[in-house]
Amino acid sequence: MSSIGERLKAVRVRAGLAQAAFGEALGYSRRAVINWEQNAAEPSISVLAKLRRLYGVDPEWIVMGEDLTPPTRHTPTDWDRFDRIARDVEAASTQVGTEVGAEPVDARVIVELVRDLFDDDPTEDEANRKRLRRTLRAIGRGKA
Repeated sequence: MSSIGERLKAVRVRAGLAQAAFGEALGYSRRAVINWEQNAAEPSISVLAKLRRLYGVDPEWIVMGEDLTPPTRHTPTDWDRFDRIARDVEAASTQVGTEVGAEPVDARVIVELVRDLFDDDPTEDEANRKRLRRTLRAIGRGKA
């Protein structure tokens, strides 16, 4: 299993950047990149968002990946749609009375819902919102 530092280095090398240029693109120093790659420090969450935006890297792979090959998609990831779905999930959970993140299990369920909805056909987003509300209601009833 590879470390976060090794995966960050794999992204940097794949992008063809020196440590200084990679750090600059992310808003950090070369020293910070060296510390990350040597596992002396871990990047902040904001770095994960920048890696996603700049290099199309899945933040989950950076944190929990097992190999040094970043997962790739055949088409660019529509991160605006992903963020919109995440907001829809949060709003729907509030509407049906299921608190997001109240328990660690809830957070994992919410992440899985967002991921499942995102992987569905974008033309099905409206139908998926209805399915989402039914699912969250069922989760809410199960907690009572």
